Amino acid sequence: MNGMVEQRCMEKDLVNGGKMNVLTSDEIKPLMIFNEPFRSNSFAVIVVQKGVMVFQNNFVKNTLRAKDVYLVTPGSLCELHELSADAEFISVGFKKEYLKEQGIFLNGAEIVHLFSSDLVHKFSLNDDEFDEMVFSLRSLKRKINLPAHTPHFKDVIRHSFISVLYEVLIFYSKYRVFIPVKLNRQEELTTSFLNLLSDNFRQEKRVQHYAKELFVTSRHLSQVVKQVTGKTAGEIIDEMIINEAKVLLSSHVMNVSQVADELKFSDQSFFGKFFKKYTGVSPSIYRLNSTVAINPPF
Repeated sequence: MNGMVEQRCMEKDLVNGGKMNVLTSDEIKPLMIFNEPFRSNSFAVIVVQKGVMVFQNNFVKNTLRAKDVYLVTPGSLCELHELSADAEFISVGFKKEYLKEQGIFLNGAEIVHLFSSDLVHKFSLNDDEFDEMVFSLRSLKRKINLPAHTPHFKDVIRHSFISVLYEVLIFYSKYRVFIPVKLNRQEELTTSFLNLLSDNFRQEKRVQHYAKELFVTSRHLSQVVKQVTGKTAGEIIDEMIINEAKVLLSSHVMNVSQVADELKFSDQSFFGKFFKKYTGVSPSIYRLNSTVAINPPF
């Protein structure tokens, strides 16, 4: 699944080829690695039942409490920061191809609203909605865990999943209209910078480049970005590069030299010095000791 399922768990326990499942916090907590970035690999709907969860999604820090719902989209750069000792949550995760295989076709507006990487990811439920959502997720989980020889096993799961999906759509559609989207000038500039940076940081690492693209001076861009985020434009560029390097290294698909090439460093030595400056360890040591990208917690 996405958001809250690691690959081994998916291969071992999920139905439909590891493309959909419901997991509880007790099942997910052992998979969590804090303060290490990873990329989500599918969609997840996280419902917080108790306590507090703090995590970062595409450089936006989120604090979730009881009755909050959070939507994770594939490819999101995530990082877990905090989880209170009493935290409890339940999550359904699914891959886009699972919808297609089950014959679930949403209309254009629903796809834009639910599956857009630009969606408003967080909303809160009232007491009745929260109880209904948790009940539906638990019901789907019980059906997933029925013996595979149960009559109409796949159809039972399919219909229960569709029910959950449309509940999410209903609640999301209800609450998104009340979320203010008007930004001030500083926030608009910062958002434009982050969007531009996310598409180009591998090829272009200079603040001057982004300032020119946004028709402002480098000094103005850094000042505004720091006012909004607490970090200068240069610091955010470096952070994005480091986080992407961590994701690539911990996936164990590329060696250090290939990661340096992917991130457009002039050579492996320069990349190594840059990485160690910000992390305190060499890329090879980090790669050896990290697997979070292979087993993302959600």
